[in-house]
Amino acid sequence: MEKKWLRRSWFILPVIVALVFLFVAPKMKSPPVKVEVQERATKVRVMEASRLPVVLRAVGYGRTQPARTWEAVAEVAGQVAWISEDLKGGKIIDQGTELLRIDDASYQLALTQVETQLTALEVKDRTTRASLDLEERGQALLKADIERKRKLREQGTLSASVFEEAERSLLKGEVLVQNLKNALALNAAERGVLQTQKANAELDLQRTRFFAPFDARITERKVNHAQYANKGQLLFSADGLDAVEIEARFPIGKLRPLMGGTKQGEDDTPVVNRVPGALQLEARVRLKTATHSVEWDARVDRVSGLVDPQTQTLGIVVVVDKPYEQARPGQRPPLVRNTFVEVELRKQPRGKPLIIPTSALHDGKVYILDDDSRLEIRQVKTLFIQAGAAAIGKGLEPGETLVVSDLVPASPGMLLAPQVDEKAMKRLKVEATGQKARTP
Repeated sequence: MEKKWLRRSWFILPVIVALVFLFVAPKMKSPPVKVEVQERATKVRVMEASRLPVVLRAVGYGRTQPARTWEAVAEVAGQVAWISEDLKGGKIIDQGTELLRIDDASYQLALTQVETQLTALEVKDRTTRASLDLEERGQALLKADIERKRKLREQGTLSASVFEEAERSLLKGEVLVQNLKNALALNAAERGVLQTQKANAELDLQRTRFFAPFDARITERKVNHAQYANKGQLLFSADGLDAVEIEARFPIGKLRPLMGGTKQGEDDTPVVNRVPGALQLEARVRLKTATHSVEWDARVDRVSGLVDPQTQTLGIVVVVDKPYEQARPGQRPPLVRNTFVEVELRKQPRGKPLIIPTSALHDGKVYILDDDSRLEIRQVKTLFIQAGAAAIGKGLEPGETLVVSDLVPASPGMLLAPQVDEKAMKRLKVEATGQKARTP
């Protein structure tokens, strides 16, 4: 019995120890230490929202074309008799330089023939006038004789047949005089025809020689010496040197701020439709190369009459005067035909709108740093966007701190660690005013 009880006590003892450990051990443990989590500030770039004088600009692209071109077309047919050494592609020629001649032998012959006919007509006129003078004198004598015979007839001393014969002689003389006068009138008409033929012959003779109508640069030659040129055939072409035109295409939306506020004339004709100086804008032509950018001052000449239906762009033609005089070897090219250039239109600033970088706009909202260095997201109204600058109409005040970093995610009230971005402010001033360094 005693042994049986001892065996049971060995089973109960571990259970009692486990129960004691289960209920006593938790009371002996120390409570957990409470750790406070600190809020981390996000580093952001900021700048002060400020008003800037904005030069409204729009940039378009186009190709250069000479303001004047000359296509020398053969107005008479013939063999090319002479070609100037300067009639080569790329050669620059002065106004009045003779460049080509067509064989004029047949045209000289035609002119000589007409002149000979005119000379013969003059001789014919002289002889006709001499005959007319004699006939008129003879008629005067006949009239005097008729008067004497009429008196004798009235006195009864002259027969009727003799008097009638005298009258017939007078009538025959008058017919002859009239024929001579008619011959002179026909000669005058024939002289007019011959003079017209002579003028045409002289004009054809002039058309056999080609002189430069203005200072030009030869672009293409299509005939050679001794080649036969047909009437209407293009012989060569040249571009004028006095001015270059560029029809640059601009999206209509980009032109809207530039056109805004343009006044109309007294006749209610919009300034946009008048030339020169349409839109009253400043223009600048820019050629960008791999190493540098070259610029020319230009003037707005006219506006294209049609909007491109596919791209919805409007063409504006600007003119660069005397591009060859402005050319500098190795620095500034002379703007030859088909040079692809950038055209910038400008309008002088009016007022100082509030300007921010376009990168600081987020679907019509901006990020603001409040006085507690926390993020505030605010809705704004944009007046217009130009390159990297946006003009703000409502929702932002000058002097407020604008966050220019792109926060992902952006939570209102999040703590920020601001750093002033001086470079962003400088870039913004360049975009707003357009005061970029110009290359000579």
